[in-house]
Amino acid sequence: MVTQRYSRVAGSFSVAQHPLRRRVDNVEATLMAVLIVMFLVAAPVAAVVAGRAADAAALREQRAEQSWHTVSAILQQDASQGHIGVDGEWGAAFVTAQWRTPAGGVRHGEVAVALNAKAGQRVTEWITGTGQLTRPKLTAGDVRDRVASAALAAVCSLAVLIAVTAIGVRVAAGRRRLAGWARAWRAADPRCSPQR
Repeated sequence: MVTQRYSRVAGSFSVAQHPLRRRVDNVEATLMAVLIVMFLVAAPVAAVVAGRAADAAALREQRAEQSWHTVSAILQQDASQGHIGVDGEWGAAFVTAQWRTPAGGVRHGEVAVALNAKAGQRVTEWITGTGQLTRPKLTAGDVRDRVASAALAAVCSLAVLIAVTAIGVRVAAGRRRLAGWARAWRAADPRCSPQR
């Protein structure tokens, strides 16, 4: 049973001559084999290229983050006075805080804090070299995640592109096959013509 199934699958990709096999069948089998080989060759290349591009982008971002550091910000409000649910953050409140910039000035802005935070409490926040609030620096784990995600996205995009192309080949071959059968039927028996 397994041998029959294997031979049937192998036969669908074979371009050997068979009395019932038409030229369109051979062309379709060849194009499908080419698409499979293209995917097997291009997928690793796409993964490496996308991974390297993501790694280079992360490296540029890490260089830009070198002037970032943490500061101790003082909360100016209780969490109950802040905004809750901003950007879908239901477990945090956004309250006004104050911190010192690297140049010695004072800045104010909204920071996310726990729902039980009190005014006067100190929280650690990341700031840029100019004193603006920012997110934490990229870690090595973040970079690995970005590289893996980019490689996976590239391979998936290539798979979708090749699958859509294969479907197009299959549909075009099916239409060509049906047109050939209709011509053969008309030649054998004109009464079978669909234009009747």
